[in-house]
Amino acid sequence: MTRLLPLLIALSVTASAADLATPAETMRARLADAALDVTFDPSSAAALVREASAAWTAVRPHWQQAAPTQTAQVDAALKGAAQAAARGDEPALARARAQAWTALLSGAQTGLEGAVRAGRPDDARDWLAAREFRLASTLTRPNADATTALDDLAAGRISAADALSAVRADTLDGYQARLNDALRDLQTSQARGFRTLSAEQAALAAGYFALLAPAYTAQRGADATAQVQAHFNALLAHLGQVQAALDGFRAAPLSEREVRARAAQVMRFLGLMPVEYARGVQVTGGAAQVTQEVEVNEARTFLHGAQAALSDLSPLLPDPQAARTLTGALAQLNGRLSPEALTSDVPTPDALKTDVNALLGQLRAAFPAAWQQARPDADLDVVRTQLDAVVAAAQAGDWAAAETARLDAYALLESGTEARIAVFNPDLKARLEAQIWNGTQPRGLASLIHARADAATFRTTRTELQATLREVGQVLGTDVAPTAVATNAGIIVFREGLEAVLILAALMGSLRKGDLVRLRRPMWLGAAAAGVATVATWLVLQGALGLLGRYGEKLEAVVSVVAIGVLLLIMNWFFHQVYWTDRMAAFQKTKHQLTHGGTAAMRAQWIGLAVLGFTSIYREGFETVLFLQSLVLQAGPGAVLGGTAAGLSAVLGVGALVFAWQAKLPMKKLLVWTGVLIAAVLAVMVGNTTHTLQLVGWLPVHPLPFDLPAGLGLWLGLHATWEGALLQLGSLVAVIGSYYAAEGLKERELAQRRERAAQA
Repeated sequence: MTRLLPLLIALSVTASAADLATPAETMRARLADAALDVTFDPSSAAALVREASAAWTAVRPHWQQAAPTQTAQVDAALKGAAQAAARGDEPALARARAQAWTALLSGAQTGLEGAVRAGRPDDARDWLAAREFRLASTLTRPNADATTALDDLAAGRISAADALSAVRADTLDGYQARLNDALRDLQTSQARGFRTLSAEQAALAAGYFALLAPAYTAQRGADATAQVQAHFNALLAHLGQVQAALDGFRAAPLSEREVRARAAQVMRFLGLMPVEYARGVQVTGGAAQVTQEVEVNEARTFLHGAQAALSDLSPLLPDPQAARTLTGALAQLNGRLSPEALTSDVPTPDALKTDVNALLGQLRAAFPAAWQQARPDADLDVVRTQLDAVVAAAQAGDWAAAETARLDAYALLESGTEARIAVFNPDLKARLEAQIWNGTQPRGLASLIHARADAATFRTTRTELQATLREVGQVLGTDVAPTAVATNAGIIVFREGLEAVLILAALMGSLRKGDLVRLRRPMWLGAAAAGVATVATWLVLQGALGLLGRYGEKLEAVVSVVAIGVLLLIMNWFFHQVYWTDRMAAFQKTKHQLTHGGTAAMRAQWIGLAVLGFTSIYREGFETVLFLQSLVLQAGPGAVLGGTAAGLSAVLGVGALVFAWQAKLPMKKLLVWTGVLIAAVLAVMVGNTTHTLQLVGWLPVHPLPFDLPAGLGLWLGLHATWEGALLQLGSLVAVIGSYYAAEGLKERELAQRRERAAQA
């Protein structure tokens, strides 16, 4: 079989001459296999090196034509690998295979840039396939900017020069990340005395720098490049000089948007790290111990993400000393959380949080103000991480961890992104919520976790979520002027405030004459308490946004159910005691009962009205606060407070008109009007509450055979599920039924009076 391999490779390349990546990867894999065998079986290692050379021979003509210098370097490295394998020299083989691979990558980069300059996107795609990405993790994913640029070049949307800039930015960013990884691993290998790994990492670092040398020359000059190259030639002895020479160098400059995004990632990832750590560490008797290793690993993941983002920003910091200090502090923190360190010394969550907060303060002081403008789209990196964790935990059968990761992902979305997509694209918001909670097409993650679904089903939903998050990213990635943010805040406040005004108007409409006026007082007090609670919620969310945000939908569901229950009770009381009792004559009797009734009845009545005023208003206030928090994260409090003030002014103006109009209406018309209004408010509240209960999994979801625009759900509570439609219909039936029940009782009472009169 090994003898047939070169022939198969050659045939595959002949059939598809554009496949440059497969033989390149084959060469790399065979050299890696040879490195494993060289110590124990040099003959097997030599055979594997020959297979690697055969794979290289299949594509060598392409490299020879595009990059003859690098082709000669690959040839020389493979020759050195064969000699090292024959004599069983493990360090020499490791060094040779690293040299062969990086020379191949350098030639592919030369071919890629040449094809882009010539305006040949198809050839460029072939060369791009033979690239190498930065090491991927749950927080860092391979870029596709070069691929997108080539697609745009093929479609004529950008010029060759613009495509070349984008391709270089993408590929060189990956190679610089690889260079940094190699230097870091070299330092570790040297400290531990690993000769083979040291030789390999030194050769890799030198090869990656050769890829970046043109950019280094453009920034530092040819003399500086020659000096650094000399250090790389003896890297094992000059590692410190190389690191100093690379300080502040970045081959692919970051755009302004990328800089702000990475700065936001540093702050977000580092801030989330102690939260995850606290979930995995328990303190007993003053001593901390790890109880859930998966949560501690999640903390390490966030810390590594912060380190990766900071490494990209360090060369751009105005104060190089601050950059070195911050990098060292993160490295020290990483050492404290290493598995080896935690076996003997486990920091308490409070101590770790104190240290992280101090480090965050240093970051804020070191980062320029422009970097610290909050970007809600940066949260999407964390959201994607948590959604990946959901799928991974589900595949491992760890359903508790899967649910925790899902709630974490939704908490970030609810507290950081939902407001804007709710205003500009409510259909997208509804789709996103359905996929994370209890949707049906595809099934939502919450329902999949509850049903212990198979891995394939989870992957299907995750794929749909990726597409949805890309759309969300497009919405959140646009630049937003403060005026637009203020407008969004005003719209949110006006919409929620208008519903609160209508509720109060409907409930107080019949309480405006005689002794009934005093029944307005508990409702006003309840509404005022709701306002205070809303402000308190704002302040709490400012300090613990993620903590309460993760339970936001469930809290809203509970408040909504209480509000509906109290509204139904009070509505029934209105119908039977106010609206439909023997017209105005019975009003006098009712007022007498209200004025001179028993203390217990009056107290219960007072409490009921106060609770109704509170729950009806606080439900709207809670949702408004959650939405406004995301706008604060997006543009700061100034623009949001300005929009909030405008929205409140509009609500107060509408409220004044509603209550003024209410005071001029005849009692009979007012009763009819408020009854209709209560029915409408109740139907909207029932629809939105049903939707919330379905989101959190407390009600099943059975979709209607047709879709409804999300705007109907936003304003009227109409969502395309059987549960929502039937419960809304049931609420209207309850209102109408209460009316006819009251009318029936009235007619029965009149008939009994007539009968008693006739008997008398």
